[in-house]
Amino acid sequence: MSTQAARANWNVSPRSRTVNSVQRVVRTLIWFGLFFALGLITIVVSLMLNTVRPVLGIGALVLGGLIALVVPGMVSSSLYIIPEFQRLVVLKMGKFAGVKGPGQLWVMPYPPFYQSVAATIDTRVRTRVITAAQTLTMDNVPVGVEAVIFWSVEDPRSAALKVANYAEAVFQAANSALKDTIGTLELTDLLSKRETVSHRLKEIIDQAAAVFGIDVSSVEITDVHVPSDLIQELSVLAQSRRAAQAKIAEADAEKAIAQKLAEAAALMDDRALEMYRLNVLERIGREEGSQIVVYGMGGGDAQMATNIASAAAGALSAAQAKSVSPPKA
Repeated sequence: MSTQAARANWNVSPRSRTVNSVQRVVRTLIWFGLFFALGLITIVVSLMLNTVRPVLGIGALVLGGLIALVVPGMVSSSLYIIPEFQRLVVLKMGKFAGVKGPGQLWVMPYPPFYQSVAATIDTRVRTRVITAAQTLTMDNVPVGVEAVIFWSVEDPRSAALKVANYAEAVFQAANSALKDTIGTLELTDLLSKRETVSHRLKEIIDQAAAVFGIDVSSVEITDVHVPSDLIQELSVLAQSRRAAQAKIAEADAEKAIAQKLAEAAALMDDRALEMYRLNVLERIGREEGSQIVVYGMGGGDAQMATNIASAAAGALSAAQAKSVSPPKA
């Protein structure tokens, strides 16, 4: 499909061919009504003149027939039934006369009105995809960017009289703004700050399109195509940043724990510290298969504490082993 054909399909939706079906029906009814009315009048007048003079009756029949064929078409074609989402830009003798619609209205090109329709403007919100292929960013990276613009006609007079094709003008302004904006950004900013870039694009396009009576409601970046050789480098860079952030977070947590422990140690006296040790031993003792030997906590005999510790470890000191062994023969 060629570009012109695609633009034609974009400008004319399939439903636009049937929105004026009521207008066609009403015009047809008006034509038939006037035709039969004028035809009946012509026949009556021709019969009356025919009684006076046959030539006059024939002339009235021919003239009335022409009038019955021409006048209904002239009157019915002047009727317009405009949907809620459309407006008519009306001229009078070539000058702007006003914007009419929606509803039923008459535009009479005959004296003394001399009115004409300059354009039929659709005021609904439309969308258009704009593409910037192989556009260099500020750091000289070729990227392809796709965006969608949402726009509508705000001033039908300007859209009809100040530009030949307002839809094409909006497209060209949006495409140019997209390329210019990409050239002022680095690749990382383009990838990570899409909302900011979209807002900037919206302001630029809206300012340019306002001259044509167009209001740009929003711009959304849908896709950014990055060269394949840069994807791996960006992935490695992102992993390195995440690893560095994880280490920093772990160090901050250890620092906070150390600060809390220092504060707790400063608040504890000897008795509080002893109670803390007992609580720790109690928590350890709840574990399955654990064995706890407590000694030396009440003062007592230091040698007994040493013997209990050695027995719990499964061995005695070398000096105690010699003292209990029998003499050699």
